[in-house]
Amino acid sequence: MLLASVAMGFAQKSPAPERVWSVGPLTKSEPVMGIAFGAGGTTITGPHVNTQTGSIFAATRSVVFAGTRIVLASMVGMRRVEGAQNQEEVYQLLSLDAQTGEVKDTREISGFGSLKVFATNDAHVIVSGRSVLRLTPDLKDAGSFDYHAQGHKHGRVQNISPDGSTLGNATSPGFEFIDAHTLKATTLTDLPLVDTGVSSKAVVSDSPWWIKDYPKAKSFVTLTDEKGQHLIFHGDCSGRPVFLSDDRVLTASCKIARILDTHGNILKTITLHDPVSFAGVSQNGKRFALQVAVKHERFVVYSVDTGEPVAEVTPDDPGEEQSWTALSPDGSMIVVGSPLKLTLYRLP
Repeated sequence: MLLASVAMGFAQKSPAPERVWSVGPLTKSEPVMGIAFGAGGTTITGPHVNTQTGSIFAATRSVVFAGTRIVLASMVGMRRVEGAQNQEEVYQLLSLDAQTGEVKDTREISGFGSLKVFATNDAHVIVSGRSVLRLTPDLKDAGSFDYHAQGHKHGRVQNISPDGSTLGNATSPGFEFIDAHTLKATTLTDLPLVDTGVSSKAVVSDSPWWIKDYPKAKSFVTLTDEKGQHLIFHGDCSGRPVFLSDDRVLTASCKIARILDTHGNILKTITLHDPVSFAGVSQNGKRFALQVAVKHERFVVYSVDTGEPVAEVTPDDPGEEQSWTALSPDGSMIVVGSPLKLTLYRLP
């Protein structure tokens, strides 16, 4: 692979953002038991308030900007369903005024498994769980997607393109794109595919399909588009690859973040002293955020073009694994936190 240019960043002290507001608790959280895995074995901690930040995956799929609103999905309980083997989870959707943090609208949605929220580029919200709903910023129905309409037995929407135009649906096997406005689906491939990120025309995944060709590699990034599947990165550590735009892919794990083009050329390398993970990208493709954490969680916002840090945010109440985050469409603001405390910052 060609090395086009390398930017070394050590998350030096970046300009401080302006705190706009902090609100919370927004919903009533249930007490949960904690489980930690370490060198000494498994440790069980006592009951504590559930921050709902125990998953890196959920961190970028739980809160979004939608026009003049900020929408989030908070799990508020579980209940038994007649005829079902498992209890269903009950979520509360909340729509906040982006200027003040005031809760303007709420709506209850239930389902089995996690509930994910995504922002479209026309100021709507996609809610993905047992079904896929398109909602207005004030949580009114604006469309729905039927997983089985095209004859598929399975469906799973867990990613949206950075520009907010396209959802990815894993049909097991196969994969299709869903227009975020019309909710019309287009088949990409009939091959098995587990997506970690989508653009408006391609999918990336971290599946180890290439291990026979590169037996010493520990991680792989595969890009699938209309021309087929292509290996664009392999190495010691890459994490879950995601798109920053239609032509930029980010890998962030261990202590390194790399920006690749869709041919696998490394455009920027950001090296830090602590482990990193993806924390969001603005719809205009100009800024993205990384979580940097060992003992103290912090978020560093970078320029996609230069790979240089532009701001750093340290949450008042760090998440158990990773706090929820979302960048505004133009990258000028970032919301950080959980249902216990959510804070909006204006970035330099």
